[in-house]
Amino acid sequence: MGEPVSILMVDDRAENLLALEAILERDGRRLFQARSGNEALKLTLKHDFAVVLLDVQMPDMDGYETAQLMRSAERTRIVPIIFVTAGDRSEERMFAGYEVGAVDFLYKPVNPAILESKVGVFVELHRKSRELAAANAALERASRALAERVADVESVNRTLSHDLRAPLRSIHGFAKMLAEGGGEDHLRRILGACGRMERMLDGLHELLRISGTERTFEDVDCEGLLTGVTEDLRADIERAGAEIARGPLPMLRGNRTLLALLLQNLIANALKFRGPAPPRVTVSAERSGDEWRFQVTDNGVGIPPESRARVFEVFARLVGDATPGTGVGLALCKQAVDKHGGRIWVEGGAGGGATFCFTIPA
Repeated sequence: MGEPVSILMVDDRAENLLALEAILERDGRRLFQARSGNEALKLTLKHDFAVVLLDVQMPDMDGYETAQLMRSAERTRIVPIIFVTAGDRSEERMFAGYEVGAVDFLYKPVNPAILESKVGVFVELHRKSRELAAANAALERASRALAERVADVESVNRTLSHDLRAPLRSIHGFAKMLAEGGGEDHLRRILGACGRMERMLDGLHELLRISGTERTFEDVDCEGLLTGVTEDLRADIERAGAEIARGPLPMLRGNRTLLALLLQNLIANALKFRGPAPPRVTVSAERSGDEWRFQVTDNGVGIPPESRARVFEVFARLVGDATPGTGVGLALCKQAVDKHGGRIWVEGGAGGGATFCFTIPA
């Protein structure tokens, strides 16, 4: 049956509340009692009610005043109110009730069958409205995911029609020269272009795989995650003579696979694009409002300010072909951060190098 539906009963007399409770108590319902208008208004701030049964004659604040205040608040503006009264049945009193937002009147002593029938209608309407809201939210999430997939496919299409043509042109040109009597150098260049194209296709495959990853989140210990990443990169770290430092890292809700891929690519990039000094990479994080801000800082060659906006594009390369890589790593990083609803950007390091910053909602 899902989450119970809440009903609010308001009456200054305890025996009346007990009588209403005896009639309305059912599985799948939560009954709340209030002995005054003020107490009722406080409860409406905390709970989402399907219907309110409101006594008219109460001290301090009567039912009409309570209903008027409920109608003036956005949260309770459309909550159905049924007045339950022992007063006279004059049209003047009924019209006064309808003017402040009542949907119905019941007179004491209440007929249990009529009360249950009327309340049951609003309980079912509330349940259906909740189901519809959940379905709309799921549809919106699916629409966003579909839009992301379409954008990824369009990006791959642009890549296939543009970036992959460059190594194809190289292969074609050098193969033609080889056919016309070229030598070993042309063959080496052909093999190099083929290898680059293979790496580009592998990168595209990984990009689409990440795009299709479901957003399943769990508690992730980022300290332990970084330890695992550095262990996976141990051979590269030792080969480069690099030092990996860390500040305190949080426990957060996230996708463990994507966060590991994110840190691995940023650290691998720092090892790859290093300067003359041994690489030093520092990973740290701090809480900033409702998000965690991570920083991965290196002492490498850095990224010119005019190029920082495009480094996260697929196959964006800011150095010559002699540097290994395809330009997909940072695009994968952006995908991983986007999946978490965060942002990623790059800044210049204080003493050279680069600082990659990204946020993850707390």
